[in-house]
Amino acid sequence: MNREKFLFIINPISGGLDKSKFLNKLNQVFQNQQKSFELFETQGTEDDHINAQKAIEKLQPDVVVAVGGDGTCNFVAELIIDKQVLFGIIPLGSANGLARELNISENHELAIKLLLNGIEKPLDALIINDKHLCLHLSDIGLNAKVVKRFEEEKIRGKFGYLRQFIREIIHITPKKYQFELKGNEFKKKANMVVIANASKYGTGAVMNPIGKIDDGKFEICIVKPFPKYAIFSIAYHMFRGTIKTSPYIKIISCKEIIIHNLQKEVLQVDGEVIGYPTTVKVTIKKHAFHIIAPKPSTRTSILG
Repeated sequence: MNREKFLFIINPISGGLDKSKFLNKLNQVFQNQQKSFELFETQGTEDDHINAQKAIEKLQPDVVVAVGGDGTCNFVAELIIDKQVLFGIIPLGSANGLARELNISENHELAIKLLLNGIEKPLDALIINDKHLCLHLSDIGLNAKVVKRFEEEKIRGKFGYLRQFIREIIHITPKKYQFELKGNEFKKKANMVVIANASKYGTGAVMNPIGKIDDGKFEICIVKPFPKYAIFSIAYHMFRGTIKTSPYIKIISCKEIIIHNLQKEVLQVDGEVIGYPTTVKVTIKKHAFHIIAPKPSTRTSILG
């Protein structure tokens, strides 16, 4: 696809980060390019989606770039699904999970240059309850509760997330879920149910080691009830990428599933709290997007 006209959609408050350094670097990189770009800054209002859509229709960009975290990526995805445009990411959020999955550098200059020189990679999308897009990881239970706390907390960044995680893990209580998969039904108690298009969270913790964002399927990762002391073992396996060996984790690959949220735990989708749905239906749209990613030889490590 062409890469002549770029539209950068910027979330000014994502990650609590100042975007001025990025804007300066953007101008530097593009000043010698025979390409054009426009900026659209979200305002945190209900009109953002409508106004951003108008900007896309007016500019007719070849590439639409999310400048922010996973929530911003999700916002852009909703705008460009089924459109013949490329999807770009400048990771400037709190966790940047999708960017980390794709090995996109958090260095401003490298991320901007990647938009010009990177490869096109297909990206699947999960559809939750027929209306919410998930590109990365969604979950019900423990992590979603932490995300909810995090949204309400004034302290941003990874320290803020860790603080809320510690508060939540102290009071963790397993909940009941019912799963419908390929005509089979089963019930499980779980501390968390992860709906995974990707493999790892923005922290680098690998929740789904078999996850691929372009294989036409997703995984359900059930975190079974565990004694509080086991959190250290689970964390070790997550950061080692060996979570499948933990007795507290069950991973199921599928193309669609219905999860009955029997005790109405909170659901988060790509870092955004959705609410307390009684039913969570998940399907997949294979290769819904073409995203700009590093060439395989230039990938950085997950600690990158």
